[in-house]
Amino acid sequence: MPSPTATLSTALALFLLLLTLTPSAAADTAAAIYSNATTGYVYLGCYNETTAIAGTSGDRALSGGTNEVKPGNMTVEMCLGFCATGATKYKYAGLEFARECWCAQQLSPLAKKQPDGECDLPCEGDKTELCGGSLKLTIYTVGAASSIRIAWTAGLVAVGAAALSMGLL
Repeated sequence: MPSPTATLSTALALFLLLLTLTPSAAADTAAAIYSNATTGYVYLGCYNETTAIAGTSGDRALSGGTNEVKPGNMTVEMCLGFCATGATKYKYAGLEFARECWCAQQLSPLAKKQPDGECDLPCEGDKTELCGGSLKLTIYTVGAASSIRIAWTAGLVAVGAAALSMGLL
């Protein structure tokens, strides 16, 4: 007959094995980093906010641009669309505190890349997406393909203008 200690150890081992094999509801609903090539933005990483760093005068990691706050509604796609439209297409888009969207042409050198797990707040408008964290920003930047497309379009316009001026079109 096995000892009570051996029986307890076996039961505990089986219980732990069962826990690892049983999918949890939390795993099914975990938020993830947004990825959609059609937005023109690519994920850069999780970065710290700079407002509390001494000597910054409260400047943000993404300053000099624009922002919007959408309590209960913010999604990554909404933020990327906001930063990409209007008179200025911003190079950087960042989400913070699950509801804030920040756009800027440059990222502060004081903002340092953090482990992705530091940006752990799901977006208030789509709980399957990550929207930064507490004083942490999920940062996206204009992707290489988008930059190439802009340069190609500008080159095509220049060629067309030259052809027009020479009477070729």
